[in-house]
Amino acid sequence: MAVRNGKKNGIEIVKRFADLGFQVQPEAIELLNQSEAESHLDVNEIVKSMTNSLDPSIFVISTGHIAEFLKNSRAENGEKKGENNGFQKQPQASVPEPAIIKSFVDSRSGVNRKDFLPHFLDRYERISGIIKRRMNCGQIRFIKNGRRSEEVSVVGMVSSINKTAKGNLRVELEDPTGNFVIILPRQEEIIPDEVIGVTGSLSDGGFLFANRVVHPDVPFPSSTSQSPLPFSFKSNSNHNSDTNYGYSSDEKKEGHEEQRPVYAVFISDMHVGSNTFLEESWGSFVQWLKDEAKSMGIAYLIVAGDIVDGIGVYPGQEDDLSIMDIEEQYKTAAGYFHDFPSHIHVVVAPGNHDAVRSAEPQPPLPENLRKLFPNNTYFVSNPAYIKIGGKLVLIYHGQSYDDFVNSVSRLNYSNPDETMVEMLRRRHIAPIYGNMVSIVPDGHDYGVIDPVPDIFHCGHTHTVGISKYRNVLLINSGAWQSQTPYQKKRDITPVPGCATLVELSDMKAKVMDFGS
Repeated sequence: MAVRNGKKNGIEIVKRFADLGFQVQPEAIELLNQSEAESHLDVNEIVKSMTNSLDPSIFVISTGHIAEFLKNSRAENGEKKGENNGFQKQPQASVPEPAIIKSFVDSRSGVNRKDFLPHFLDRYERISGIIKRRMNCGQIRFIKNGRRSEEVSVVGMVSSINKTAKGNLRVELEDPTGNFVIILPRQEEIIPDEVIGVTGSLSDGGFLFANRVVHPDVPFPSSTSQSPLPFSFKSNSNHNSDTNYGYSSDEKKEGHEEQRPVYAVFISDMHVGSNTFLEESWGSFVQWLKDEAKSMGIAYLIVAGDIVDGIGVYPGQEDDLSIMDIEEQYKTAAGYFHDFPSHIHVVVAPGNHDAVRSAEPQPPLPENLRKLFPNNTYFVSNPAYIKIGGKLVLIYHGQSYDDFVNSVSRLNYSNPDETMVEMLRRRHIAPIYGNMVSIVPDGHDYGVIDPVPDIFHCGHTHTVGISKYRNVLLINSGAWQSQTPYQKKRDITPVPGCATLVELSDMKAKVMDFGS
């Protein structure tokens, strides 16, 4: 009877949230049921109060949202006890997560094509909608029958790319009505499975000779001028020598000290368990946080995946490990997180070395591992949007770097922010399907970059890149692992021991070097 009643309550909760336009994770339903039984809270009131207080960008209710709401409710009712250890309570980070993926697919093999059709239709509809707001386009099936020499425009998904005898690009576009061959100049950088708009003239052979290519891209800044990004990258061990953290002394005199800034620190690729993990550099970073975080106003630490080195990620990995058990790797990593100042909100996303499925979107770390970490740790998926200090942050570990570098000759691992620009231009973090990045199709493409973030944070490359593109702050935060044999073989030179410090109000960034 208890199971039957629990199932009934779960269905009612899902329906209640759905009526208000929200999805809810199964674990969150269980937490609500438990809270209702323990404290006699009315679920309908919880749902109503929660949805009224959530950030507009959130559409999936996670266990973190439920737990935070219940904690705040108990605090308002006088049930909360002093747990801040003398620190002033900082604002909570909003950590929306993608919906739980119900099926597990990590390659083309054994998958019916119809399982992927809704996924790619969702991508096409959302990205083509952005392009169609900028150009008047027709459907492929009608354009193919248009008058020759007539200039037309069309939006489609790239299904194949080949070269003509003259070295130009022969690109086949698809939309829901059919496919069409486009001839593009050889200098165009077109990649498989991206959605583009093209304008050109129809030829007698039924081709479209394009004279213009439109990418979905992100909007230009509203301001007519964009100031350069103030940041510094000091390749020396004296990481505390520049106490202005991106501000000039004149700016400080103008009152920046009076309005206490809020800072976030961005890191990635710890690779705990690897014999190349830089424990000394990590210790310097933790000590810096202990010394400076409270006085400076560092409220958030964002980690973009690869917390541990993992087990069996690549052939022969056991030769590169100092910790041979995956759970021991996470216990060690969690111990490092317990060293952080307790007032900092830590947000953790997984990467391709972590103990989650390899296919994207990757869910948060499983519960048996999450419980090892301190209570101020939030676990999100890969990719994930969060909101901190009034800024929307897109976190993506970055395995699609491998596909971009292999597809666009000018891109490389040494300048990771240039690849991030290409993701933004295409409004997708991993458009190429069937190579390095595998996906789980559930009818929604979580790789589409919508909405446009204020900060875009990646890892994976083990190199540092900071820049701005159309008012989006791009951060690739390096790694905490020295060069591996694999990287040496591929001539990849990592930039280890770095953390990126960002003042969230003015979006000023500084790379802190703890690795020299």
